[in-house]
Amino acid sequence: MLAEIKGKVSRTGSNLSERLEDNLTGNVFGALRYIPFSEGLGTILANAVNSSDIKSCIHQINTQCWANAIEFWPYDQAGELDALITFKDTIIGIEVKYLSGLSSVDEADYIPTEISKHQLARESQIISRKGGGKNNILLFVADRHMCKTVYQDITETKKNILAKDVMFGYVSWQDFLYELKQLNGLDPFQQIIIKDLIDLLTRKRFEDFIDMNMNSVPFVNLNTYFNFDVSHQVEIDFTTNQSIHEELYYEFN
Repeated sequence: MLAEIKGKVSRTGSNLSERLEDNLTGNVFGALRYIPFSEGLGTILANAVNSSDIKSCIHQINTQCWANAIEFWPYDQAGELDALITFKDTIIGIEVKYLSGLSSVDEADYIPTEISKHQLARESQIISRKGGGKNNILLFVADRHMCKTVYQDITETKKNILAKDVMFGYVSWQDFLYELKQLNGLDPFQQIIIKDLIDLLTRKRFEDFIDMNMNSVPFVNLNTYFNFDVSHQVEIDFTTNQSIHEELYYEFN
């Protein structure tokens, strides 16, 4: 719905498909606005983000009602974040990917932030400019493999492209789904929202393999099984003293 309101979906729905990242962004983060930050998205991000520094910053956010704190696809001449959440002491920019890659990257390594064309570099500048002296955070949300690949590229290869006052981290969709399932203490209405989000991300195939625990599913159904019996006795004769009849066999030397 939010993607359509913001013009990310055409009026006829001709560009609406299961691959549309903007629709996924609106569905997930839009729905979580109806749950207090510390009980919903805040808990998910703090537990799932890979950076301990970012975890600490998110844990310090004690805002409950935050629906007015989030902007979807805010316009900026430097680029467009998928979501921007502004709190008193912290600002969080979120870049979401589903099946596509980054919209732009630098061909060479070690390019300064000011001239970098990299999508995340431009978005870090937006956060730095809007955040001022706050805790500035840029979160990349994508499939786990893409998250690790992009994070490694940003932190090891292209070390200078992000604004220096912006902390960069990632949250994989697989971990996001897992943390959704761990939320508790919600009222019945909030539980319906979370159940819908779990079903959505599961349908997107972000279900993770957790462990080999098979205690809940018995190997053998005690009421339905096969019984093997020998119906008659079988005798096997290994007698070797059989006579040989000449001229009935060929012999090769």
